[in-house]
Amino acid sequence: MTGDVLSVFKEAVLSRRCCALRYRDQTQVRVVEPHAVYEDASGEIIVDCYQVGGYSESGRTPPFWRPFRMHKVSAAALLKKTFAPRRSEGFSATRSRYRNGLICVVSDPSSPAMRAPVPPSAPVGPSRPTKTLRR
Repeated sequence: MTGDVLSVFKEAVLSRRCCALRYRDQTQVRVVEPHAVYEDASGEIIVDCYQVGGYSESGRTPPFWRPFRMHKVSAAALLKKTFAPRRSEGFSATRSRYRNGLICVVSDPSSPAMRAPVPPSAPVGPSRPTKTLRR
């Protein structure tokens, strides 16, 4: 089950889509925005989420940040709803806990550090043609 759940969270993080999950053996559902999946210092896989709805064992009313231990997630489903990274709520892809065991993290298109590199307009290196042929 952990492999399937991990795949759901990885896809959710990379596509910035919400997830519904069940934690431990609880029947209640939580709705979360997963921001990062990483391995902690003890080797446990954790997913950092911004919980936006559903059940809270503590009785806390969402929204709030919550880490979930992957082995305790009994079920997870990808939802259609998308989200923007919660920078104003404290999210940072450069947190020290992500440095050693980061599996995936949400990208933020507005952040220069998180933008995908722009491919070069012309090939470079040994495969670059030396002459241009005209017809």
